[in-house]
Amino acid sequence: MRRISVILLIFVMLMTGITVTQAQEKLYVIATTTIIADVARNVGGDFVTVTALIPPEADAHAFILTPRSAAMLEMADIVLINGANFEESAIADIYGLARGDIVTVSQGVEVLAFGRDNRAIGTLGVDVTCDDEENDVDHADDHSHDVGNCDPHIWLNPHHVMTWTNNIADAFSTADPTHAETYRNNAANYIAELEALDAEVAEILSVVPPEKRLLVTNHNFLAYFADAYDFTILGTVIPSASTLSEPTPQEVAELVAVLEATGVPAIFSERSTSAALAEAIADEADIAVVASLYSGALSAADEPAATYMDYMRYNAHVIADALSPSSS
Repeated sequence: MRRISVILLIFVMLMTGITVTQAQEKLYVIATTTIIADVARNVGGDFVTVTALIPPEADAHAFILTPRSAAMLEMADIVLINGANFEESAIADIYGLARGDIVTVSQGVEVLAFGRDNRAIGTLGVDVTCDDEENDVDHADDHSHDVGNCDPHIWLNPHHVMTWTNNIADAFSTADPTHAETYRNNAANYIAELEALDAEVAEILSVVPPEKRLLVTNHNFLAYFADAYDFTILGTVIPSASTLSEPTPQEVAELVAVLEATGVPAIFSERSTSAALAEAIADEADIAVVASLYSGALSAADEPAATYMDYMRYNAHVIADALSPSSS
């Protein structure tokens, strides 16, 4: 573990509430999101102190570093990022300020392209970098020209969080080899829980028949969820993998036409962003808005999605309740 200046140590302790014992005896880990932080705590157990840069229920796409978060980055032994351009507003500052190792937890995940069919375009860190607006990936099919930005919402498939878990265990074991066996055992136990979660989510969603598995969302954040559980993304209010974009009037009109033609019963918005535009479109199409999904962040501790496991269960129940035949 790195040695840090006494002045910086005292400053960050005052800002974050970290104790002297925690700072000196444990790996100090910064995770960009509360979701990554939750996974890291399950892997690290008693030997790590994990802090999330982005607060609960915040819009991670719009997050900008504060003086407090900058000081935290300078103190951290390890900084865990999602990658795939998810930390778009803060990533340059993260790389500029972090003194410890920066670990992309999604390294090795099969990435989906943002686009009409959300096709897989390759493996992050192997043949896809997601550093540019477009990845020049060669696909021998008629849709190769549609490959666009990487979709960064990787955690909506529990199997990808298993990859996160192993990557985090590797990072912790390298930084703190004394406790490597514990990190590996914790990771194996958590992966077993993720396997059970995947089966539980599939069971929750089993009430939705195949012809009803159509999703319309505020922005395109459920593609990995749709891929994992056999849903189709029919449209989005903001036609982007980021909440920082805005739809054109033509795109809004096209979405209203799709909603009216298909009879989809709900638009799924997010707790971290305004649902005003989704509500206006829903009124035009005479359908409901379900503005209660969690997307890029967990809830506060006293709310229903305080852990990744609860987050996935909560979203699955909301989707199942809105789309099952009994809700019509």
